[in-house]
Amino acid sequence: MGKVLRGLVVVILILSAVSLFFANALFNKRELLTTRNDAFQDQFIKLARTLEAADASGGEVAPVRKDVSEVSERELANPEIVNVLDGYPIWLEQQNLPTLDFGSTEKRVQLRSVFALGPDGKPELDPVDQKRRTKGPGTMQELLELAFDRAKAQQATLNKTRYELAKKREEFTAAIDDNNKLKVNARVALVELKGEKIKVTDLETEKTALTGQVNKLNAEKRELTAELADAKSETERLNEEKVTLTEDLTKARDTIEEFKKQIAGRGVTPVHGGSSLLPLDTPPSAGDKGKIISANDELKFAVIALSDDAMDELLGAERQNALPQLEMNVRRTGRQSAAGEFVTRIKLRQAVRGKNLVVADILNDWQQTPVEKGDVVFF
Repeated sequence: MGKVLRGLVVVILILSAVSLFFANALFNKRELLTTRNDAFQDQFIKLARTLEAADASGGEVAPVRKDVSEVSERELANPEIVNVLDGYPIWLEQQNLPTLDFGSTEKRVQLRSVFALGPDGKPELDPVDQKRRTKGPGTMQELLELAFDRAKAQQATLNKTRYELAKKREEFTAAIDDNNKLKVNARVALVELKGEKIKVTDLETEKTALTGQVNKLNAEKRELTAELADAKSETERLNEEKVTLTEDLTKARDTIEEFKKQIAGRGVTPVHGGSSLLPLDTPPSAGDKGKIISANDELKFAVIALSDDAMDELLGAERQNALPQLEMNVRRTGRQSAAGEFVTRIKLRQAVRGKNLVVADILNDWQQTPVEKGDVVFF
């Protein structure tokens, strides 16, 4: 019996030593597992804070209308318009959404609970297989599944964002190409516009110059119109005087013919070569006597405006004498010499009563050139 007890004591001592050894080994493993579990738990909580707790809610985006009709010189009343943001998921732009937070004491306890615990603190049994429940509310698996689901949803959102970015990049590239084409056309248009502006400036300058010329011509036109009106009035007056002088000339010629008949009946021969039918007591003095105011080369007569001195010499101071039929000379000043150019000789025929006007015949034998208004009569 004593030997048996000694044997049992030895066995117990050996087992105690082995237990102590395994206890020490298990304690080290427990520390390792505990430390590793705490590290995994802390990192999982940090990772969970990067996962959005819920999906972003939808929203409406204001339409962005783009004119897609071609650019041409044709005016478009109703160009084709498209909404470039049609179907655009605006909810992708939402930022700072709430994330998962497993850092509370309750969540930390749940992360350590592999089995679901009942109110009494003991593990609950699964009603199906009667094993300890490891899934569902209150278990670590619940939080892991929640984090996994939110990670999958966030990955889907990320892929959706990438797809929309790729689509918008294509649209943006097309818009840039269109913009580059428009800029090329705009540069060409600006060059043409600059040329047209230069032309407009030149035309404005020409217009200003032409306006000045038009104003000047209008002023000259008004002056010429006034001069024309004066000339018409003077012409009418001269025509009236011409009619009067023509009548006086006709009467003078009739009188001369009557004198010729009387002289022929009396047997008197008129003397030519500068003498007159009615001789003067004293011949006129030499010098200018007047100017031609009208002449008719076809009828060979002219109207002379004599000076007062010449009229006194020919008709007397009281104009009481008859006009002597003298021959006088006609010259045109400012031509070949200072004295002027000889035109012809004239013969006085009839004086106009009350005026210093005399009608005279133009002598063909002496005529060098047609008599003109302004020619000087001298003796």
